[in-house]
Amino acid sequence: MKKIDKLTIFLIPIGIAINVVGGQLAILLKLPLFLDSIGTFVVGALCGGIPGALVGLGCGLINAISLPTLLPYTIIGVLFGILASFLAKKNMFSSFWKAIINGIVIAIIGTGIAVPITATIYGGFVGTGASVIVTTLMAAGWDVIPATFVSELSSELMDKLVCLIIIFFVLKSMPARFVVKLPNGKYFLKEEV
Repeated sequence: MKKIDKLTIFLIPIGIAINVVGGQLAILLKLPLFLDSIGTFVVGALCGGIPGALVGLGCGLINAISLPTLLPYTIIGVLFGILASFLAKKNMFSSFWKAIINGIVIAIIGTGIAVPITATIYGGFVGTGASVIVTTLMAAGWDVIPATFVSELSSELMDKLVCLIIIFFVLKSMPARFVVKLPNGKYFLKEEV
């Protein structure tokens, strides 16, 4: 593992703060979104998988203080940090349509990990807005796994599409003189070289 530079160390708590504020804002406004992965993807894309994973881990641990049922989902945030670095290296943050593709793929990955956690540990009910969908489907006769899958996929798709579009515009708006100082900055400068 390469040595993590000071700028990356500085950006990790900023990424965590962005995630926590976004997540709390979504809860406060009762949005059908999570908005708690923007900082993870930005730091992971610009600084690498390990810093991105640290942002996901930190956010998960902080969010679990106010809602302990979220703790098992911390693994998803860690994975997203690593995935962000991989996507940056594959030039997947370079255009708007790639942001849409990223959102769909990441929503499917997040759903695939979240469904077993939600269904087996919590019986489909986590205490978020998505639990309403599970309750409705189970009242209509659905089993817990399919009801949880539909609930998680619909929530994840909305959230990740919005988040990845925001992330695309954030990354595009960063000046080259800043991005070039970051470990993965070279992947965002290809178009300008």
